[in-house]
Amino acid sequence: MELKEKLGLLNEKSSVAEIQEYIKDMKKARKFDGVTIEREMMLFVEEIGELAKAIRKSTKGCLDISKEYDTSVEEELADCFIYLLNIANMNNVDIFKAFKEKEKKNCDRVWK
Repeated sequence: MELKEKLGLLNEKSSVAEIQEYIKDMKKARKFDGVTIEREMMLFVEEIGELAKAIRKSTKGCLDISKEYDTSVEEELADCFIYLLNIANMNNVDIFKAFKEKEKKNCDRVWK
């Protein structure tokens, strides 16, 4: 099945595991499956920086008014999500399971 077809099968009711599996297939199809974990992490941090800039732009933070900014919070969040899921894949982490386990611990913490 082609990548576009696999993407077409995903919808708002798709599980995190299904999306995580799609990311694995997507990385392989685009021949990014040989990227090292260190490089993937560096690219993820770069995307977080782009997200920060998009948020600053959307909240009218200090910007160079002579420059055209072509970033959106939505797109940068999607990029960060893709990198996060791929880093999970590279470490054999079921991100949903990790989320549930971590949040159980957080529920027992005392927050102020």
